[in-house]
Parts: sequence; structure tokens; C-alpha cells
Amino acid sequence: MRESLGMGLTNERVLLRRRPSGMLTHDDVELVREDFTPELGPNEVLVRNVWLAMDATVRSWLDEGEGYLPAVQLGEEVRCSSMGRVVASNSDRFAVGQWHAGLAGWQDYAVVDGSIDLINNPHPAELEALRHISLYASAGPTAYFGLTETGRLTEGETVLVSAAAGSVGSVVVQVAKNLGAQVIGIAGSDEKCAWVESLGAEACLNRHTDDLGRRLKELRPKGVDVYFDNVGGPILDIALRRIARKGRIVVCGAISMYNAGGRPPGPSNYLNLVNTEASMTGFMGLNYVHRYPECFEILDGWIDDGSLTYNADVLVGLDNCVDGLNALFTGANRGKSVVQVADDPGPELTGIDLSVLG
Repeated sequence: MRESLGMGLTNERVLLRRRPSGMLTHDDVELVREDFTPELGPNEVLVRNVWLAMDATVRSWLDEGEGYLPAVQLGEEVRCSSMGRVVASNSDRFAVGQWHAGLAGWQDYAVVDGSIDLINNPHPAELEALRHISLYASAGPTAYFGLTETGRLTEGETVLVSAAAGSVGSVVVQVAKNLGAQVIGIAGSDEKCAWVESLGAEACLNRHTDDLGRRLKELRPKGVDVYFDNVGGPILDIALRRIARKGRIVVCGAISMYNAGGRPPGPSNYLNLVNTEASMTGFMGLNYVHRYPECFEILDGWIDDGSLTYNADVLVGLDNCVDGLNALFTGANRGKSVVQVADDPGPELTGIDLSVLG
């Protein structure tokens, strides 16, 4: 049985109106403003969003077909990782005023099922919410487990990482360095390359101006041990050519192809996996969610000693979600692209009349 909270709110949502062709446009979505009287069923929670994460996987959810999560349906709000404050709760896992980390999507308010702990989780009050959504929500565990589990990285090896100035890539650089590896990055501008090198990469190659194959051969004549692939496409083909014997390719994403439409082309140099006895394996950080606390403890230690940092590029307002997502594909972002949809109301929910909650 659903329980009406008896509170009248206004909820802004960004709804998917048509499947995008190429990059998402403002014509593909609609920003709607609606009166909202929330109703909560058993275990449900009302969340006021504060931070929304723009991840490349959001673009993949807007296409038809099934992935590790269902496609966003026409008329639904665009799905994304989120951080918000609990406004009302029928769940023992969430108290009013507590942070909620989940997939509440491009909207001001969301009713979520507090019993689904893989998707909806309480957030410890002592951890900064922006740090969580920029580092812990996906980038940190993806980088750490991608390198240590799928990449089987050992001290002294060389890691090559594409999109090295992005949210995941920039953390891969630092995690690999902290694990005793040498790191070569690939990024889209000289400015980004300088930043990647400041994070600990011994070199960062500009994909627009450097001859990547030639430079990689100069830097590592015997090849790279681990390639952390965030982009797919031609750069993956170059990495396949430059992978070392017994090397490992960690396929995390293919940002170069998400907007291409149709079936992506296969890599032409895959037979070099036979020649080098190397491996190429797909990877999803969500498979390690049960080990996230272990990862967070390690990342916290590196943050405390100054050997790990993160950057959040913040846009303000739901009307900037499209631009925030597209920044991942145009190269406008450095680190995590985040949209702030509200000021943090705080644990006391300042500005909300709690008396209407009954």
C-alpha cells in the first residue's frame, strides 16, 4: 500500500523524447516542470538530488537494446549516477537527511526502492558527497579493480591508458603509479597531457598531433604490459599492435564509438593476441561492488598521503545535463563531469518544511 506524503512539490525532469543519432542534442530530450505529490510504498525513499554524474555509459543507455542495465525508455527521465539527500523514508536503511547514492537520474526528486542495495545505498556522513560521486561512485573502483583483477598488474610493468584525462583514465594513471607501475597516457590536447603527466605519467601522447604507434615504439620497444582501454576504435588497434608478450588489455569502454551508430567495427590487429599470447578482457566495476569498502580504504590512504587526487568539472542546473554529457565526447571535460542541480540542503534539510511529512 502506497502512502501519500501530503506534500506538494515541483519536480523538474529531463525526459528522453527520441533516440539520439550521434551526440545527444537538446531536441532529443525535454525539460518538464511538474507538480509532484510523492507517494511512498514499503522500503521506498524520496530523494532530493544534489549531484548528477555524467558518465559515457549514460549515452549507451539511450540507445535501443539491452546492456548490463535496460535502455532508458522514451518518456522516462535519463538515468545517471546521483547523490542526494533523503527527504522522506519508509526504509530502515535510510534516515531523513542522510545522503543517498544511486541512479536517481536527471530530475530534482526521485522515489527509489531503498531495498535494492546494489543500486541504492546510504552514504556515510563523514565522506564528502562530491568526492563520492567524482571518485568512489565508479571511477575509483573501476580503475582499481580493472588494473588489479582484470589487468593483473604487477610492480615494474608499464600501463598504457587512453582518455587519460577523463574521470576513469586520470584515476588509472594514479592507481597504476601507486602500485609501482610506469604509466603512459593518451589524451586529446597538450594541456590535458601536461595535467596527466602532473598526475604521475612518465609521458602523455596527444592523440591529435602525435604519431601514436611510432611514439609508443620509441617509449616501449618491447611493448606495454597492460592497456586500459576507454575508447576503442583506432587507438585500440594501435595498442593491439604494441601489446607486450603475455600482456593484458582491459576493455572498460569505447567512448569513440558510442555516438557512431550501427555495429562498431572490430579491431583489425586482434591476431596479434595470438602472436604475443596476450589477452583482451571486458570489465565492469559493478561486479566488484561487494569489495568496494576494501577499495575505498586504499583510495582514502592515497588521498591522505597526497598520492591520489581528483578533479570535478561542475555545471549547474538540469538544463546543462546535455552539455555535461557531451563534454565527455568533445573532450571539454578534465576529470569527472558533474551537474549540480541544487545546493545541499544539509542533514537538517534546511528550507524544507518537514512538518508536511507527517
